[in-house]
Amino acid sequence: MMKFTAVIFDRDGVLTDFDLGGAAAYFESLLPLSVPELAERWQQWGAQVGFPRSTAEEAAFWQGFWRGLAEELALPPAVQMQLQQVEYTRFMRPFPDARAALLTARRHGLQTGVLSNFTLASLVDSLTAVGLADLIDEACAATVIGVSKPHPEAYLTICRTLGVSPAHCLFFDDEPVCVQGARQVGMAAYLVDRQRPDHDLAAGIVRDLTAVPLLLA
Repeated sequence: MMKFTAVIFDRDGVLTDFDLGGAAAYFESLLPLSVPELAERWQQWGAQVGFPRSTAEEAAFWQGFWRGLAEELALPPAVQMQLQQVEYTRFMRPFPDARAALLTARRHGLQTGVLSNFTLASLVDSLTAVGLADLIDEACAATVIGVSKPHPEAYLTICRTLGVSPAHCLFFDDEPVCVQGARQVGMAAYLVDRQRPDHDLAAGIVRDLTAVPLLLA
């Protein structure tokens, strides 16, 4: 069996979930937009001004976004101030199996990494907010490293950061194209499908991260 030296995870859909219901309830009284509509405006803003590559740029990014939206929608000053203070991480939740999987990797003496196509620079901050950062050695966000999965360089970047070979990495992602990209650089990669009733390790699909100890056994 392959000797692994690192386990690498995607964030969204693998380690964390986004509380859409909570976000909808929060913004309902503040904005005449649904959460999907708000997300679309946010993507448009990023395409217009460029997504931030540092946390300093991110602060300015959010300020500009909320200011422009408030002006467009003629929002009261008090609402504008509340929007400027909102942290997106308040709507993020770790999956129940996430911390146990990271602990399992640590008990096996493996390094742990996160490789995300996140378009903000605050990937580490988000992992801290959900209580997982203390078990993660390195985290790479696409906007910071300048390349996204499934481009080979994304996977090679996290490997260089961890100081490991792709051939000795176990990788988990919830996007088939990103799993395939990991396999193409030599990683042992598994698709996380949380709608499945069980694991299918032979097919390279797992129900959740309870598969980690099985794959490391």
